[in-house]
Amino acid sequence: MDDTRTDQHMGNRSWLYLEHSLPDTEEASADEIAEANNNFPVLWQLLLADGAAGDAIDHQRVFGDAGTDNLVSDAHAALARIRQLHAFVERHPMLHTLPQIALQFEAVALHLAELIDDMPEGSAPRFSANLDELSWLGGDADGEGFIERNRRECNERWAEVQRCIDSGNHPGVDAALGIQRFADWEAWAWQFGFGSLSHPYFDGYEAPRDERFADFEPEEEDEDDGDGERPDYDNHLGEDLWRFEVDGRWGVMRVVYDDDGRSQRTTVVEPAWDDIRYAGADDPRLLWISQGERSGLLHADAEAPRVLLEPQLDEVWAFEGDVATALVGDHVGLLRTDGSWLLAPSVDEVWSFVEGRVRARVGERIGYVDLQGQWAIAPRFEEAEDFTPFGLAPARGDEGGWGLVRADGEWAVPPHFESLQWRHDWEGFDAKRDGKSGLLDVQGRVAIEPVYEQVDLLEEYPIEILTTEDTDPSNERGVPARPKRFAVERADGLCGLIDGQGRVLVPFGYGRFETLEPLTGEERAHAMVRRDLVRVASKGGRTAKNAPWLRGIYDVAAGRELVPCRHRTLQPLAWGTQDFGWLVADPVPRGAKVEKGQLAVGVLRADGTVLHPQAYPWITAALSVADGWMAVAVRSQLCKRWSAGEPVQAARNDSGLYVWLHADGREQAHAEHMAARHAAGDLRAAYELACHLRDGEGIEADPREALRWMARAAGVREPGDAPATASPDGLPVAMCELSKMLRWDTAGLGAEPALARAWLLHAIAHGGEDDAATHAHLGYMLTEGEGGERDLEGGMRHYERAAEQNNTMALYNLGLAHKLGEPGEPDLARAIGYFRRGHEAGDVSATMQLGRTLCLHAGALAEQGQGEAEVNVLYAEALYALQKVAEDSTQRQQGWACYELGWMRMQGQGAPEDAAAAERWLLIGAALDDCEENLESQRACVESLAEQFYGDRESPLFDEDKARAWTQRLEALPAAAPDQPA
Repeated sequence: MDDTRTDQHMGNRSWLYLEHSLPDTEEASADEIAEANNNFPVLWQLLLADGAAGDAIDHQRVFGDAGTDNLVSDAHAALARIRQLHAFVERHPMLHTLPQIALQFEAVALHLAELIDDMPEGSAPRFSANLDELSWLGGDADGEGFIERNRRECNERWAEVQRCIDSGNHPGVDAALGIQRFADWEAWAWQFGFGSLSHPYFDGYEAPRDERFADFEPEEEDEDDGDGERPDYDNHLGEDLWRFEVDGRWGVMRVVYDDDGRSQRTTVVEPAWDDIRYAGADDPRLLWISQGERSGLLHADAEAPRVLLEPQLDEVWAFEGDVATALVGDHVGLLRTDGSWLLAPSVDEVWSFVEGRVRARVGERIGYVDLQGQWAIAPRFEEAEDFTPFGLAPARGDEGGWGLVRADGEWAVPPHFESLQWRHDWEGFDAKRDGKSGLLDVQGRVAIEPVYEQVDLLEEYPIEILTTEDTDPSNERGVPARPKRFAVERADGLCGLIDGQGRVLVPFGYGRFETLEPLTGEERAHAMVRRDLVRVASKGGRTAKNAPWLRGIYDVAAGRELVPCRHRTLQPLAWGTQDFGWLVADPVPRGAKVEKGQLAVGVLRADGTVLHPQAYPWITAALSVADGWMAVAVRSQLCKRWSAGEPVQAARNDSGLYVWLHADGREQAHAEHMAARHAAGDLRAAYELACHLRDGEGIEADPREALRWMARAAGVREPGDAPATASPDGLPVAMCELSKMLRWDTAGLGAEPALARAWLLHAIAHGGEDDAATHAHLGYMLTEGEGGERDLEGGMRHYERAAEQNNTMALYNLGLAHKLGEPGEPDLARAIGYFRRGHEAGDVSATMQLGRTLCLHAGALAEQGQGEAEVNVLYAEALYALQKVAEDSTQRQQGWACYELGWMRMQGQGAPEDAAAAERWLLIGAALDDCEENLESQRACVESLAEQFYGDRESPLFDEDKARAWTQRLEALPAAAPDQPA
């Protein structure tokens, strides 16, 4: 039986430690060296490659613990990986755009080396990551699977980085490191992770440092105006008290600040002590003082400081309330805040005061001391726990059994149990006897006989907080919280649900019980929660360890099953004020022709009957309801729309077509629904339908219908209507799309460029002034003279407007225009600027043009006598851009990139001359698939290999046999198309 609690955590931090084994022990010591929020930095992943699950370092898991292991790797091997990457980055062709990155890598390597060298010899230093809170972000319930997945991803990332390093693929390394633009410091600082490191050299909030790590000295604190240095916060004792040191002796001073930030300091205690530290009491003036190996107690009152207890204590612990624990010789005592003994040093161990009593051990026996320092119960128990708020404490008697003892020391429950543990959330005692589990109530009475294999509380939402009426102070009676219920497991493995009196609420026929949590705010306020419903689960008789749980719903109040256990996913749905049902999902059978892992999602009514069959991969949005948090988003959207009387969108598994699901069980065709919305005045519905008809998304593609609906979205009845007749409510984005349809004749009715141009002008004049796509397409039509006279100057203005928003079409065409000298003279530097921006925006065509134009510009500068360094920087960037295209087999221009790279490497442009590398690139380009798309780049690569690389006697690769073979290959290629260069 599984515990079925649902925790909702908000934390998402992670920590990286350098851990080492302590000599002659099985224990380890760990120092935090980095911290991250919401992500698993790539730098950490590289350090943790080739790692494994290790012991959890859990002291920082203060907001919850998902129980995941740490991920651990050998520190020396990790450092070697960073050094290898550093050496590769030093040769990066884009390093000139952010040279400090090389310094950052150098600093990481030096910093980690120093930390590792400081570890004791033979202590097996290792990096260890606490990723526990990251498992909450993905809703990972399986801690072991979470760590295994991250371990595998770390290995895969380093393998990809190493593969790219080995092949000299700088763009590939950048992609593997998550860096889209080399000069993006923010990506290096946070996504890669330099800024996560704790050392002050690595400050992600500031620009990267220009100084080397070896020369770095942390900045000192600013000095106050004439008052010397601001006190070190490590020496802050509390409120306005600080400790200070003079010649190895410590004193106390009071520091106050005026409105201008100037400090005034007054000595409270002269520096006369070996150490002074906060004692942990409510009064911050209570301080531990030390002289040699002994400690005492000081009251640092600004007017009359005094020693309450001269140093005589061998060890002290912080005050808890008004009492502190102190060791004198071999015995422990309890000290009051005035320095007097509540309990003179006479016991061997004490715990904390709970319910007015503190456990204390003398020899092998435990008793209880009261607030007057007297023995409430003399030491006589082998083991004992704290008293509960109800006046009972678990204790183990002489015969080895556990019972419950009263404050007078008498047994309330005889010691006949194997164990008794107070469970605050249960409001009772977890009792075990003869290997079986049960429950005792707060008075020690048997509520659930200890006859079960396991007992778990079913944690539920408190009924009294669900409605305003219940929490209204005027409602004197209120509504009591739902009584505690417990899922219990019998020896046969079957589970039932029983209440705190042992009464069976749900018969023994299931494998686990779950609440309906997590619930949305709307669901918590809904009548559904007043129904006593629990989620039940069974494996349907399957015994395989990995057999999935199948879920159903049981109505506890009615004593019957509403939904049989048939569904992998079963989530509550609520809409309106009274209606509710169930969102169910199961994997589509393997034989069905659908994507792997696709779901069959449906909706059941409250009574379990079908409202909408399991015929859809998703409902409301393309999200997987198998993910608990995604399902919450789906439920929230469905509640909102069905409560408003509106349908929700879905897609059918059998056809992929969109449909709309109504709360009454109707399924409405997509076109019908969108047409109805348009008829009600929703032009956005007309636009969406037009796009779907154009692209065949969720509906059969129909170019003519798409054209008609786009015209309606633009504000006219028919596609041929003039823009001047458009409704003022027409959508500018639809006008732009309608223009493209008319210009490209997508409906097969004949192109209408003049009308297309008019629509773009109308869109800009009627709300589309800031739409980059509209300006870009109008810029093209004006510069090319489509649909009217050519207006080069006007077209360039519209391109510039679009380029302001990084529109890739505009950036590419502006770059091309300045490269070709339209208008004016060619301006390669300006063209490069536009192509570079397009490249950074992800436009591969711009990347290709960037590489080619950089080569042209570098060659031109070389001819003008520019410095070799400046020319080489341009060639190096060209290599980087072209390699990015050449390494991507999905790009149409891959072959041409290989061709350009081959000649650059042969001529030593951007990198030392390398005939072997040049040959490799041309061979890659020549070996691409023999298709029309690659034909001309193949021809160029094959011809270069046949005639220049192998056929030219001056070539370092001259080889008559290879030249002959490649000439035959050239002759075998299909002839060039008439409009293609031979």
